[in-house]
Amino acid sequence: MSDQNQEKKSDNKTKLLILIIVLLVAGNIYLYWQLNQKQDTVEIMVQQSNMDSVKIADLDLKYNSALNDIEGLRGQNSSLDSMLNIKENEIKTMKAALDASRKAGKLKDTEYLAKLNDLQKLIADLKGQISQLETEKNILITQKDSLGHDLDQQVVANTKLKSENTVLSVKAGLLKAMNIVGTGVRGKGKGKEVATDNAKKTERIKVCFDVDENKNADQGSKTFLLRLVGPSGAVINVQSMGSGKFEMGDTNEETIYTTKQTITYTQKPQNICIYWGANGSTFEKGKYSIELFQDGYSVGKKDFTLK
Repeated sequence: MSDQNQEKKSDNKTKLLILIIVLLVAGNIYLYWQLNQKQDTVEIMVQQSNMDSVKIADLDLKYNSALNDIEGLRGQNSSLDSMLNIKENEIKTMKAALDASRKAGKLKDTEYLAKLNDLQKLIADLKGQISQLETEKNILITQKDSLGHDLDQQVVANTKLKSENTVLSVKAGLLKAMNIVGTGVRGKGKGKEVATDNAKKTERIKVCFDVDENKNADQGSKTFLLRLVGPSGAVINVQSMGSGKFEMGDTNEETIYTTKQTITYTQKPQNICIYWGANGSTFEKGKYSIELFQDGYSVGKKDFTLK
């Protein structure tokens, strides 16, 4: 055999080996692609199954809610009860069809929307028939809970009870103002002040009071509003000096306050002082009324006089 023939055979073997390697690589790539495709398909199927379960559970909840509503309407009128029996049977038929979807584990979007639409139509039709029955019989049909209570009345009662409990809770946490003392003060020396009951000498009004320990009151910031009523009977107020408005807790009536003071409460007895006035302030002779409020509720009153 010539060298030329041997070279050809060797070349053919090399080409064949390369071809085999290429085919093996291509085969592995194809298998890998197929595997990924199957995994993607499985993930899609799992996601779809989860979505189907959600749709089935949602419909089941809506069916049960509608059945509970129907039960709450019974016992008010024989014509109404007959109507309710028909609607109840229709919903139970819908639930039976849904059970078939649950067993199959599948519910297409179109089927879900169709079932939901059917239920909404049934509820709308029921409401329309109830309205017509009320007009014909000149009666009022009310929704009741499982114990036969009128839900509208129950909601009102619950709301009222909740409101009353909230008020009681707020009142229990109030800090009552005790030992209230009101007086005029004037400055003297560096940062010193002297109490006075002389209206002409008064530069500011000082109101001091004690608050006792109250375990029902949370620790932290507490704000006291001072309403200072002058001899003329009007509430002293200057907006630029901190006066404002607040809502009375018992009546929800809006009223004016003179000034306010915020303290840090530690559930221990404290003495608090609130000042009103500034350089150049003038005060009338006569009786002044101190009214202290916290969270909209009165916590103390006291009168004092400037001569």
